[in-house]
Amino acid sequence: MIYWFTGQPGHGKTTLALALVKQLRRQGYAPFHIDGDDLRELTTNQDYSRVGREANIRRAQNIAQYLHAQEEIVVVSFVSPYREIREELKSATEVTEIYVHTNEVRGKEDRHVKDYEAPLSRFIDLDTTNMQVQECVSHILESAPVPSKELKTLDKRKTLAVDFDGVIHRYSKGFQGLENAYDPPMDGAHEVLQRLKDKGYVLKIMSSRPALVIEEWLEKYEMSHLFDNVSNSKFAATVYIDDRGFHFTNWATVEEKLAAHPKFAQ
Repeated sequence: MIYWFTGQPGHGKTTLALALVKQLRRQGYAPFHIDGDDLRELTTNQDYSRVGREANIRRAQNIAQYLHAQEEIVVVSFVSPYREIREELKSATEVTEIYVHTNEVRGKEDRHVKDYEAPLSRFIDLDTTNMQVQECVSHILESAPVPSKELKTLDKRKTLAVDFDGVIHRYSKGFQGLENAYDPPMDGAHEVLQRLKDKGYVLKIMSSRPALVIEEWLEKYEMSHLFDNVSNSKFAATVYIDDRGFHFTNWATVEEKLAAHPKFAQ
């Protein structure tokens, strides 16, 4: 999948692209980000004529198509003003075109491309005048979710998926709302998790809580450095550590194990 952000300078392309990359990483994906300004610096292309812009866009398209052929997720943020070139890419490969625009004055109007051509068909329209960043990201992923074949996690070897409530967060009073992570860490959690990380384990949190709530809690208790990411979706892992699970071997023993489980044996 290629997510291609297009629009005038200052309208929010890079901000939204980075937010999308962050959200995808929270979900266990490993996207690549290609930004127009960064690519210009790498290639020392400071030609803003039509010829220079087309050359920069073609480079980005070639990189994006190469990564897409490897079944990678690519997020591109480019002014890419010329509709014909964007349509060529859309007809050649799996691309979600995202048109970012606003009526607000944001201080980059002197860099606007006079002959910019807005998309006409098969695109996601984001007016950032009133839409918040997370609202835009949610709309993108609802409109164009990542195909399941491209579920590539950041690390598959020695990855531990760790539940949050009752495993890291003490959770002494049970559920008090998704936004309310009220307790300190479980006894020994920080020390053991640090040792596991030092031994080379990749630690990730999997929880139904909003990722931002958990990330703020981790910062408060100085544990952010222990975890690669926080996800609301299941991802590939070597072992799952959860206070409500049991080890599955076969269906013949499931009913017996459920009957003996503390959550049901009351």
